[in-house]
Amino acid sequence: MALTANALARRLNCAWVTVRRAIKRGELKAVWDEAHREWVIEEGRELAFFRARLDYLRRVRCERAERMRTLWQVGKLRPQRKRQVQAVIVERLKRPLTLAIGQGMWTRTMPIVWRNDREGESACPACGMTLKVR
Repeated sequence: MALTANALARRLNCAWVTVRRAIKRGELKAVWDEAHREWVIEEGRELAFFRARLDYLRRVRCERAERMRTLWQVGKLRPQRKRQVQAVIVERLKRPLTLAIGQGMWTRTMPIVWRNDREGESACPACGMTLKVR
């Protein structure tokens, strides 16, 4: 009996992506049905191996979860501390002098005229519109 990838995923209680990935890797033999636009999987040895692999992974994940739960209850595990990243204070020693637009040989620049500590004025190199720079 032939199964589609979606039907197989529903039957095995796994994601469709898992079935697709197995087909892509060659772990599960499937034929592309152009009329229905879906993968058709035949019952056989590869399907048995795929089921066994899914069962093994499910069992390993459950065992690991139980082991971690017991370690947590006994007190052998502690929550991870957040890593403290040192704040780097960058002081602006020099203000930018030019405004550049474009890249390479199409770069156009205009000087920035600083009025006070926080604001400067320039013009757009392309259209000449007045711009405020902070």
